[in-house]
Amino acid sequence: MESGIVYVDGMDIQGVTEAGLKKIEVKYPGDTSDIEKNGGSIAGIIVTLSEFFIEMASEKLKKALDLAKNKSAYIVIETENVKNASLLEKLADEWRECIRSSQVKIYIENGYTNENGRFYHNDYSDGPRLIQLVDKLNLLVAADSFGICINVGHANLLGINVRDMVRVCGKKTGIVHINDNDGNSDYHQMPYTFTTGRGVLSTDWGNIIGDLSKVGFCGSFIFDMKGTFTRTPRELHKVMAELLVSMYKEWQESCFKTEEYLAFPDKKIILFGAGRMALNYMQAWGDKYPPSFLVDNNSELWGQTRWGIPIKSPDDILLVPENQRNVWICNMYYDAIGAQLDNMGIEYRCYWDHYYM
Repeated sequence: MESGIVYVDGMDIQGVTEAGLKKIEVKYPGDTSDIEKNGGSIAGIIVTLSEFFIEMASEKLKKALDLAKNKSAYIVIETENVKNASLLEKLADEWRECIRSSQVKIYIENGYTNENGRFYHNDYSDGPRLIQLVDKLNLLVAADSFGICINVGHANLLGINVRDMVRVCGKKTGIVHINDNDGNSDYHQMPYTFTTGRGVLSTDWGNIIGDLSKVGFCGSFIFDMKGTFTRTPRELHKVMAELLVSMYKEWQESCFKTEEYLAFPDKKIILFGAGRMALNYMQAWGDKYPPSFLVDNNSELWGQTRWGIPIKSPDDILLVPENQRNVWICNMYYDAIGAQLDNMGIEYRCYWDHYYM
């Protein structure tokens, strides 16, 4: 799994790459020399389709394929304001030999149609339609050349349940374009930016990331945030990029690696907590990774069972050999319980339930 960013004119590309976002998507036919000169590598070529100029679109796709092959990059097809999927089918049919021989992966991004500031669905908007289109195109070119790029902001703009889209598209999703909006305009801003009021996020980022991990997503998170970087002073671009890198690392460590850290067959899983968060764990992971026992500081619970699992004293953790423990804090009081376990000399990890609601 990797992270990257979509390049926009005026971006401090040196600062962005120094911050750790070295995989860059660029819009065709953008100049790539400055990006490569400043430590970036071209990960993807973005091609915008237009149903009004099919000859131009055909030539653009062919040249983009050549560029992507030369750069060992993929292609993302932008589909805003392209109502009918037949255009892409015509292009794939025209260049089927070239697409197959290039071995360039082409990701179709979910789009919309904008008519006088109102946003409508098109043939590329929904997960089921994208799945059907990708399967049809791969059959047409007789190769696994096409996949899906989920643009979170575009789906949010149309009121599409992004979690459903993630689950429907499954392993056909190779790229996720990360950006946020308020559900009314395509702002392309930083995640966690917008709320619907009273602190409720406009985009359910925690569960979207959690669902991506559950379907086995192993592609690239690409921050597609032209709204942020075109409106932020250039001097702040590196700091903004550092924040995005931290965000990606948080998703990776606290969500995507959860199963990796649970999957130790020679260790006993012990949950510190017997309440709501432990219930969340049981619903998300309990069948596959059942805990040996629960721990709670409330002595009145010791000796009881919950979900068929015994509840014990924290001291009982010490009865399990150190090399056989896999202790997880499943309680909102992470800091206090973490300090308690530190004093007991017990290593632990924190379970973050907001990824699995």
